[in-house]
Amino acid sequence: MSSEQAQRPEDDPQKLFTEACLHGLKAKLCDGVDALDTYLPPQTATMARRVAEALEVPEPATA
Repeated sequence: MSSEQAQRPEDDPQKLFTEACLHGLKAKLCDGVDALDTYLPPQTATMARRVAEALEVPEPATA
């Protein structure tokens, strides 16, 4: 594997997960989850969307 190939996160599960977490967190903070598909590879975008969904904090119930 060349160093150029190693730079592609989809070839390394750990890098893919890390990149997806970072993009998912950023998208959640910026309300940009819908834009993930426009600038990420499909697999990374899917994982980033899952990360953003996992960060959903349920609203506290008001009684």
